[in-house]
Amino acid sequence: MTQGSIRIRGARQHNLQNLDLDIRTGEMTVVTGPSGSGKSSLVFDTLYAEGQRRYVETFSAYARQFLDRMDKPAVDKVEGVPPAIAIDQTNPVRSSRSTVGTMTELNDHLKLLYARAAQLFDRETALPVRHDSPDSIYAELVARAAAAGDPRVVLTFPVELPAGTSADEVAQWLSASGFTRVQGERQVATPTGPRKVLDVVADRFRMAGAERSRVIEAIEVALKRGSGRLTVHALPAEEGGEPEVWKFSTGLHCPESDIRYADPIPSMFSFNSAVGACETCRGFGRVIGVDLGLVIPNDKLTLRAGAIKTIQTPAWKEAQDDLMRHAEAAGIPRDTPWNKLTPEQQAWVIEGSPHWNGKWNQQWYGVRRFFGYLESKAYKMHIRVLLSKYRSYTPCPACGGARLKLESLLWRIGSKQDADAVLAPAKRFMPVGVKWSREQLEALPGLCLHDLMLLPIQRLRQFFDGQLPSPQPSPASGRGMPTAGGELLPLPLAEAGGEVRPRPSSSSSKKSPPACATCTMSASATSPSTARAAP
Repeated sequence: MTQGSIRIRGARQHNLQNLDLDIRTGEMTVVTGPSGSGKSSLVFDTLYAEGQRRYVETFSAYARQFLDRMDKPAVDKVEGVPPAIAIDQTNPVRSSRSTVGTMTELNDHLKLLYARAAQLFDRETALPVRHDSPDSIYAELVARAAAAGDPRVVLTFPVELPAGTSADEVAQWLSASGFTRVQGERQVATPTGPRKVLDVVADRFRMAGAERSRVIEAIEVALKRGSGRLTVHALPAEEGGEPEVWKFSTGLHCPESDIRYADPIPSMFSFNSAVGACETCRGFGRVIGVDLGLVIPNDKLTLRAGAIKTIQTPAWKEAQDDLMRHAEAAGIPRDTPWNKLTPEQQAWVIEGSPHWNGKWNQQWYGVRRFFGYLESKAYKMHIRVLLSKYRSYTPCPACGGARLKLESLLWRIGSKQDADAVLAPAKRFMPVGVKWSREQLEALPGLCLHDLMLLPIQRLRQFFDGQLPSPQPSPASGRGMPTAGGELLPLPLAEAGGEVRPRPSSSSSKKSPPACATCTMSASATSPSTARAAP
């Protein structure tokens, strides 16, 4: 067999007329010509069909019955066919959720990678959240104690008791449990009412002088008694000083914010799954809602001159009068152009009075509540017609267009250096619902899944080129990290202006686009559902 080239002899498929052709491998070959010249007959019906037929014949007779089989093409011989994939010139988009990532199954690799190798960050404190074990807590205590000058540490665990528990009852409980000391006592609010929380002492020692077995035993007892939570008080050297508090917990639990997270699964990072899709937009990233650009089409008008277009008709003149009356009472300028109002003043007009009490005649209800009222009357035809004039697709307010739930966007992959190389910190997506500052977001390592989905293919490849496989388990999920580069890079995609778009379908009556035969692509780069492999 000739190496380095594909030899086609006597191709007579469809309108091919005894064609002999050599195609070199290791480079891109483009077959062009007018419509009906035989491009697809050569590339798909001859070259690919013969390769796929040979591939199917390598399986047993039982396995072949489950595979697509193609007829032998009209050709004398085809030699040197390497593994190949074929992509049809049709648009297989089935729903508006479909993207290049879903059609090429790139998203399948990404969601598996995030489930196995991503790092979780708390939505309130932006601190990393990981599975702590007695060994990892011991190692962290040794490092922190050494950095703090080896202070005396007190290991405690929290115990909740009814708020009315007396001192005698507390002493009786401690005696029955085998503990004698309490480091602190505080009141906390719970859904069932106020509760008294005791920080019960499990052990006290200095890390430098304590045996490892003793420390591990104290940690295990505290975690067991404290339902997976442990608090370490590093006592100050001077009397009267405040002890430094170090909090630990087992599972995906942030001890600082006391928020527990679920273990990651691949479907959690897919907007096609109910587990990961935003519940408001159901994974589409946008909703049909009121378009403020249509409600306020001319931002140079004042409130008095009719900046709010919807309420300028005689039918809704009462709403315009309400706006003028309440704006005067609230000190909102009525004769200042809309684009000159401050963001707080614009928010008052759109959202209504900050302390809304539900009484429409006493406070300004806002543009959004006005449209909410119209929605309640949508059974009337003229109201539906009115609403249709001011509706359009807008980014989902619950996910910010990311299409995923907040819990899915808290996971990040990669280092800060890798992330900075492909996406500027100022351009990173801020998940809706977190309590982070912009500085906290820009200081976090890696990228969230939405950031990766917006990257051009070249930058995505550059990012994953820096991700090396690691035999160590993921600090968040406790599972091994797979290879991050191999499956994701060899994608048969074209980029235009940093944005990848699928080719729209073309009818047979129009001029066919050039057919492309990529002869060097590995069959393992895609799955059978998106491409068909041949040896």
